[in-house]
Amino acid sequence: MKCINKNSTLKVLFFIFIRIFLDILEYLCGMKRKFVLLSFIFVFLLGGCGSNRLYDMVLNNIAEVRVALWEGETQDMQVSFISGYREKDYVVNGYCTEPIEFGVLTFDIDEDIVLGDVVNYVISIGTVRYDGVLEHNPYNDTYVCDILRFVNSTDVIVAKIIAGEFVDSVELSSVNLDWSMDYREALRLAVNEMREEIGVMVENDIFLGECYIKILNDEDVDNSHYWYINFVSRKGQNYAVIIDPNSSEIMAKKTI
Repeated sequence: MKCINKNSTLKVLFFIFIRIFLDILEYLCGMKRKFVLLSFIFVFLLGGCGSNRLYDMVLNNIAEVRVALWEGETQDMQVSFISGYREKDYVVNGYCTEPIEFGVLTFDIDEDIVLGDVVNYVISIGTVRYDGVLEHNPYNDTYVCDILRFVNSTDVIVAKIIAGEFVDSVELSSVNLDWSMDYREALRLAVNEMREEIGVMVENDIFLGECYIKILNDEDVDNSHYWYINFVSRKGQNYAVIIDPNSSEIMAKKTI
């Protein structure tokens, strides 16, 4: 995803401030102290600039980011809706292509419920209504659709399923609306944590890889959710970081 970087303007203003500050310091303390302080400042800035540059490279090569997640359940079903952006040609190969919006609705129906051959849905997002036919996912026996729209975490969502005699609906709750960190903050933390590993993906000032940002659900730990950041290079390197979205703790990191 492309973003506007305001760091360059801030750096120019910062360097102007430093220049004025050093002139004053030279007048008060002499050249020796000025040189020591100047060396320290440049080491600090170069380290920060390098970290920001790598972050910007990765941010501009996101193949998928699941920005917002909603969940809800009734006695007979569990429902989720997840929205964000992903590449149009979705292939995990280290190459990031044109991004498109997505909004995926998933129904997980109790196995005792008998559904007809055609399973319809209605989803209301705020005052906007969508409807259509759900597709059956044979791998996990769920029913899904993609409305191809990005939805904000603050929107109210009601999902309904209509399948023969079985009709059920539920209002979904936003999972990550009140998290302490959004996906950009989680990505910055992951880049800093894996700077050495993903730094080798940069050649000639070009990031030769792509990034996937997802929301994981750990049903074994109070149904907890985490940010999952995955870096994939064109040469086969594959690294992942799992982050607690409220404490900012690195829960795990591994080579895949």
